[in-house]
Amino acid sequence: MNLHDEDLNLLIVFEAMLETRSVSKASTRLGMSQPSMSHMLAKMRKSFDDPMFIRVKNDMQPTPRALAMASAVKQVLALARCEIFQRQDFNPAGATQTFTLCMTDVAETSYLPQIINAVRKQAPQTRLRTVSPIAEKLEEGLESGAVDLAIGYFPDLRNAGVFQQRLVRSSGFVCIAGADNPHIGPEGMTPAAFARAPHVAVRTEGRSQEVIEQAMIRLGIARQVVVTVPHFLGLMSIIPQTDLISMIALDLAPAFERQEGIRIYPLPFPTPQVEVIQIWHKRYHKDSANQWLRGLVRQVMRQV
Repeated sequence: MNLHDEDLNLLIVFEAMLETRSVSKASTRLGMSQPSMSHMLAKMRKSFDDPMFIRVKNDMQPTPRALAMASAVKQVLALARCEIFQRQDFNPAGATQTFTLCMTDVAETSYLPQIINAVRKQAPQTRLRTVSPIAEKLEEGLESGAVDLAIGYFPDLRNAGVFQQRLVRSSGFVCIAGADNPHIGPEGMTPAAFARAPHVAVRTEGRSQEVIEQAMIRLGIARQVVVTVPHFLGLMSIIPQTDLISMIALDLAPAFERQEGIRIYPLPFPTPQVEVIQIWHKRYHKDSANQWLRGLVRQVMRQV
C-alpha cells in the first residue's frame, strides 16, 4: 500500500462505522449524506481489499480484518486529535523548559531582574538563559528556535520573517565621572568640560551607543576617546580610578550610582531616547509558550 495514494479520511469513516455499526448513523455523525457514506465505504473496501463491514440482520458488523485493525486506527486518530491538531496550551505552572533571551547588556542590567522575578513567580520550574546579540547569528537563532526572544535595540534586524513589538523608550543618556575628576569643576558637566576630558567609549555587541553618537554628530559635538572597552561593567573600575569620563544610558545610572567614587552628570546637550523592542520569529508567533513569554515580558516592561 502506498500511503500517498490513500485517502486518510477513510480512517475516520472506519471509526464511525465501527462505533455505530450503521451507515445512516455514521453518516449523521460525520455530517455526510448516506450516498456519500456508501461511496466512502466502497472506497474503503477497495483500499483494504476486504468487505470491512457486512450487514448482519440490522447491523453492519466488522469483518475479522476490520477488527484486527480497529485498535491501531483508534490510536492513530487519538494521536492526531490530541497531539497534532489540538492546540497545545502552555501551562507555566508545570513547565520545565529553558527559555533563551538575546539581550543587550543594557537591557540585561536594566530589565532582566524584573523578568526573572516574574518568570519564577508564574513558571517556577523553568530556566532562563541569556545570549549576546551577535547580529549575524540573531536571525538564525530566532528562526531555529535557539533564541525565543530578542530584547533590546536592534536597528539592523528588519527581516520580513520576524515580528517586532515596542516595549519602552529609554530615558536618554548621562555622563559618568570619578568623584575627584580634575576636568570637572564646581559647575558640573559643562560643554567645555565634556570637550576637554578624555573619554572611554563602550563598543558592545548591542547598538544603543550609536544613538547618542549619531546625535552628537548632528549637533557637531566631538569628544576625545582615548580608551575603548567592550563592556559597561569595565567602567565601574575604570571611572573611579582614572580621569576618564564616559556616557551611559540613563537606565544604567542606578547601577553606577551605587558604586563608590562615581558621579552621575546630565550631558550638556539634548540626548535622544532609545526604543527597546522584543523580536520573535514568525514560526513561533502562534506557539503558546512563546506567546506567554512575550506577554509576560511586555507586562513587566510596562511596569519598569
